[in-house]
Amino acid sequence: MPHTQLPRETGSSGFLLRAATPADLPAVAPLWETAWLDGHRDRVPDELMALRDSDHFAHYAARWVSVTTVATENAGNLIGLVIVGPDDGEVVQLAVERDARGRGVGTALLQAAETRLSSAHREAWLAVVPGNTKARRFYELHGWHDTGRIVHHAPTRTGTVAVPVHRYVKPLSISYS
Repeated sequence: MPHTQLPRETGSSGFLLRAATPADLPAVAPLWETAWLDGHRDRVPDELMALRDSDHFAHYAARWVSVTTVATENAGNLIGLVIVGPDDGEVVQLAVERDARGRGVGTALLQAAETRLSSAHREAWLAVVPGNTKARRFYELHGWHDTGRIVHHAPTRTGTVAVPVHRYVKPLSISYS
């Protein structure tokens, strides 16, 4: 799936979306870990919490760098990221630094993921833990629909952990680029 640079400026809270590079990895992994903990602490099985340590995020950030879009501020500081599954239309992770939330960064990253996925998929999907009501509202406001509860097999470096989630989907317009 091609990944092109996606410049985007937004008013006084300007930021740029672009493809992640290996040089971003030292900032991607900690941002992803912090945002993931914000949405998942006390909402997922203890087993998953124990396996999602800093090494997990560093490993998967490196593995998925080619399917990651990052948001940076004017000074180049990383403030958000979105990772898409290269095979099945999944939005694997959307993460925005706490101080950058509410500035349109998450919306821009989600739109970038939808655009990228639309070149190969008719529908995008993502998983949200039931207790993460902020994320659930965010996705619903952006046209995503909760199709009900499923058990998601969350990847770890040693296998998977079964996690009850809500599966959200959104139809995509196919782009024949």
